[in-house]
Amino acid sequence: MKKAIVTGATGFIGKFLVRELVKQNVEVIAVVRRGTKNLNTINALPVKIVECNIADYHMLPDMIADRDIDVVFHIAWQGVSDLDARNEAIQMQNLQSTLDLIDAMHIMRIGCFIGCGSMHEAESLVEMNEDKVISNLGYMYKATKTAAHWIGKAKCGTYGIRFFWPLINTYGEEERSARLVNTIIRKVLHGALILIAEKGVDGTNYTIGSGDAKPLKEFLKIVGQVANDLHDGEPVELGFGKITSNVISLPITTFDVTKLYKDTGFKPLIPFRKGIERTARWIKEDEGM
Repeated sequence: MKKAIVTGATGFIGKFLVRELVKQNVEVIAVVRRGTKNLNTINALPVKIVECNIADYHMLPDMIADRDIDVVFHIAWQGVSDLDARNEAIQMQNLQSTLDLIDAMHIMRIGCFIGCGSMHEAESLVEMNEDKVISNLGYMYKATKTAAHWIGKAKCGTYGIRFFWPLINTYGEEERSARLVNTIIRKVLHGALILIAEKGVDGTNYTIGSGDAKPLKEFLKIVGQVANDLHDGEPVELGFGKITSNVISLPITTFDVTKLYKDTGFKPLIPFRKGIERTARWIKEDEGM
């Protein structure tokens, strides 16, 4: 791999991916929102910045003259949590923009597409198969992620573009979203994508993870223990009360990473507890706790 486009290049996953690509001497074209205030995360790096809103990806063939790009890492996605995850217009734009990007890749003769899936997709497929009423508008996010995955895979197959949509659930230092792990830490006080692009078997559905799957409650206990160790004051007890909403229990095979290890050789270097310790320390320093 010599040249890559990264959409969402200033976001949490995107900026670390850009840094790693640069470290590996890959020429990077970073696609960012017009007027973004987050350019400081990558502007010190030797990358080409292209300002293009997500709704304008169909214009990329005119904005980027290069026709020797090897891969597109599509990280950009608006509204992954809170009210925007329920916003129909925002989520439908995400879907359309993903398909527009694949069309642009066909014009630009780019042969490999790497998206970013979500474990929410696996949850929704289980729940939607049950005979019951669904009233959670958070499915706007889950459904459009799934649609982008399925339709994108079909469109790439038609164009002869290698397609990957690994399922990812990230946390870590420099993450400022309101997602679960970081939220719990606050209340108590990227190598895999590149390997998939280089070595992945076309069309394979990879899951990126540690391979050490266990019930969510056990992970949350570790998060609470680590955060409390850094917390100045009385320990904050994690409350595991009665479940009052629908919880989807996915089979352990959903988190199987055998195909990822076998095809790419990827193995995480940082165990879950160590990653939580690093994240908790960063949050404490970042928020002046």
